[in-house]
Parts: sequence; C-alpha cells; structure tokens
Amino acid sequence: MNTYMSKNDQYFYLFMATAVLLILAIPVGFANIYLGYFHNESPCTLCWFERIGMVVIGILGMFILRYGPQIKYIVCVFLFAGYGIYMGVRHTASWWQRDIGIGLGDKLVGAHTYTWAVVVYWCVVVVMGLALLFIHKKSSMMRDLSHEKVEAKPLNTYSKIVIIASFLVVCSNAFQALIINGIPPFTGKSNPDRLTFDMSIMTKTWTTEVWSRLFKFNLLGKNTPENVYIKDLIEPSGLQIQRDSSEGAFELHKSITPLSQDYEISIPKLSNFKSLNAIAYHKENDEFALISNEMAVAYTKDFKNSTGYVLFDKTNGYDMKYIVDATFIGDKLIIGAFNKTFSGIQKVDTNTTIDPMLEWQAFKETSGSIMPAFYTNKNNWLEPSRKYILTIRAKQNYVHSYASDGEFLYLLSIPNKFSPKLILSYASTKDYMLSGETPLSVAPHLKLKDNRSINDYYIVASSIVGDKMLALSMRYSTMLVIDYKNAKIIDAYEIQGLDNPKSMAIKEDILYILDRTNNKKDIIKTYKNPL
Repeated sequence: MNTYMSKNDQYFYLFMATAVLLILAIPVGFANIYLGYFHNESPCTLCWFERIGMVVIGILGMFILRYGPQIKYIVCVFLFAGYGIYMGVRHTASWWQRDIGIGLGDKLVGAHTYTWAVVVYWCVVVVMGLALLFIHKKSSMMRDLSHEKVEAKPLNTYSKIVIIASFLVVCSNAFQALIINGIPPFTGKSNPDRLTFDMSIMTKTWTTEVWSRLFKFNLLGKNTPENVYIKDLIEPSGLQIQRDSSEGAFELHKSITPLSQDYEISIPKLSNFKSLNAIAYHKENDEFALISNEMAVAYTKDFKNSTGYVLFDKTNGYDMKYIVDATFIGDKLIIGAFNKTFSGIQKVDTNTTIDPMLEWQAFKETSGSIMPAFYTNKNNWLEPSRKYILTIRAKQNYVHSYASDGEFLYLLSIPNKFSPKLILSYASTKDYMLSGETPLSVAPHLKLKDNRSINDYYIVASSIVGDKMLALSMRYSTMLVIDYKNAKIIDAYEIQGLDNPKSMAIKEDILYILDRTNNKKDIIKTYKNPL
C-alpha cells in the first residue's frame, strides 16, 4: 500500500480494487470463460447488454483507481447501474411467472445467469454508496471529488493485478462477441447458437436483426396487445368493429328475435356514473345486478329501484381498471375485469353481523347487509381480497366475458394482433385456480367461409344455459352457441338492433343485453332466448 496515503485512502482504494475484481472476474469472467469457453454457452442480445454494462462499470472502477473518485466517474457508475437494473428486469420479467425451474441457459447457485444481473447491479449501487463513506471532508479524495486537483494515482501491486485481470476479461469478451456476433453491422442474436471456433459455421449465424428493432421501439414492448373496447370509455385506435353480420366467418341462416320490451335504467344511485358495464341475474332472488366501471353495484328487480347497493373502494387492491362482465356463483356476485381479475359481493341476512372494518376496507358506500365475497383471516383480522386467474394459452389476451355453471368460472379471450386466439379458460370455483384451457373449434356440421377464422369474433358477453353457452360477439353482431364442455361452436345466430353490447344476463327464456347506444346511453334490450 502506498505509504503517503492516509489509512482512510488506503482502505478506499482497497475497497474499490476488490469491487472491480468482483464485478469483472466473477459475473463477467464466469459467464465469458467458464460458460462460454468450457460449456460453449453463447449470450443472447439482452445478455450482451447486461454484460456490457458490467464491463463499463468495471472500467469506470479502474479510472477511479487511477485518477481518484472524480464526480463524473461516480455519476456514470450510478447511471450504468440504473441501466443494468432495467436490462436485468426486462430480461427476467418474461420468465418470472413461468413454472419453477424454467429458464434460459445454465444456472449459477440455483438461479439462471441472466437473473443475476439485477443482483449484481443492485450490489453496484450499494457498494458505490458504501465507498463514498470513505470520502471524509478533510480527506485528500475530497479534492478529486470536487475537481480541485486531478492527478494520476500510483497503483499498488494488488490494484495492478486487478486492472490486468480485468483488461484480459474485457478483451476475452470482445473476442467472444466477435466470434458469435460478427463484425459490425452484424449484431447479437435473441436465440444464439453454441460457441464454436469454426468460423465457417459461425459466420452463417451472424445477423443484423437488432437494428430492425430500433425502428419499432415501443415503451411497453413489442408484444403489447390493443386494449379492450368499451364504447365511450376506451376505444383503442385501429381496432375495427364491423357490425354487419353478413361479413362474419359463418353463413348465418337464423336470427334471434328482438322483443318489444326495452328497459331504461333509472336507479338513482347509478345516475352519477358514466358507464354501466355489466349485468347479471340471480335466479333464487329473482333480481338483477348492475355494475358500473367504478364498481358501483345495484341490485334491482325493475331497473328503477335498488334493493341493495355498494360502491367498492376500487383503487386499493389488485388492478381492475375496466369492468367487463359479471355472473352469479350461488349467492356470490362475481365482478370481472378485463385482466382476468375479479372481486365479488354477497347479500346476507339482516341479522348477520358484518365486521365493520371489513366493510369499511371493501366499500366506500353500502346500503348494508352486503359483504365482500372474498376475504382472508389474518390473525383474527378480516381483510377483503380480490382474485385472479393465471392463464397459459390466453396469457397475452384480455377477456370481456365471465360465465359460470356453478362448478367452474369460464372466460373467453379476445383475439388480438399479437395473440389471435379465441381461448376458453376455466377455473374451479373451489379455489379459482386454472383448471383448463382449450382453443375454440367448430363442430363439423357448422361450416366456415373460405379463408375465414373464428378468431375474427369479438366476444363481449356470455351466459350458460344448461349444457350450452351463449357468447355474444359485438363484431359481426353474432350470437355463438358453444358446447362449452367440449369447447366447440355448434351454432350461430344473427342478432340485430344492438349498437355496442357490453354484457348479458338470462332470465327464463329472455336475454337481457346491456347495450351502449350511439347517443351515449346505457339501456337494457331484450331478445328471445334461442335455446
């Protein structure tokens, strides 16, 4: 150690030299030498982005060893640490919700190597913060920090070894990158091949695919689907909703008969809300439930008077930004959002005592005798909860309809340009965990038009009648009949007179469809149940 330096200075440079050694020799060196040369594992594009950030931070550490803790070096270390944390989260985010053990490449201490980027860059922030504690007010390093005097620092043996080893690691990474990715304008690969020094093979894998991504930059990512369509609430640009039933994928020869009875909704408690998004019918109590997007819920028998009312505290809890449908499971009213998240309420006897704290946490307003359908008991503390269904096939799809036969809760996905799938997902009502998913198919007797697909349909409402499901498609004004146990479309009807349907309930042989008219009014339109 240099004798002219104070003990405090010596500790600082020892600390920094060790930090440089650790970030370059362990994560970068291990990935480059052990995984690369011994296991022939090649880094993908995002791996290279993570590794380059570590290299830059290591080089900045060398500059600090040589020229002292200049403010520009320290600021750059924090900036690149922020960059690295972002890249690490971006790389691992798509794998966090996969099943246990699923990932890319090899593991280090039980975790896939790319997941370590978040840990390494987080450590950089902590280590740099601790290093700054060595810089006291009267320390000689304060002059370096304030740019009062910039001079090269003599390096001790340990620092020289660290710099030489780091330099070799950086050169080795550059060599590996040249072999795997090629010389510019060639770039990294999202799905790299194993490392080989046979250049007749490696040159065939070089690509310029990364450059094309620069012209398609999207802050939310490249596979972000358009949002759900709810008239006057959210209308994604570019989403086309063709209403003409004759343009659909099926040749329709049957229609659903409209009834003369329509209902205007005049419940005072709902008049302050701009958009009613869902309707459901409870057979045992012979009453409907209407739900606004703000999660105001009114029970009613005639659409004029309320027999029970609550206004949820929508903001706190799992995200339920857009309410799309509702259904009853026994006495529980399930209120479903576009992202497969749902909440619920149930009426109770007037003699039933509802925990006042539970009631306050769940509702902003309540008429009483209504309690949350879902809540947890934490050490005798009742807390309202919301549930969600984690899908696999429909992972990149929103939903617009919820239906139940009592045993399962059924969801139908909305196809989009990134995931053009019409998937029937269902979860057990015992625990609301995914029980199965099946792409809808078409029964042999029901013919599609040439070069057409059922994925054109945009299902906004569904209800179950016996062993069949009615699914209303806003696009092409079509009512699909689904054998939901076998996930097959077995019939299709034309349905006219709807402007912007949002939800549907069935009472006996009548369909009650919540429709948003083109003059911004929510009404209930009725049709004869074709089943």
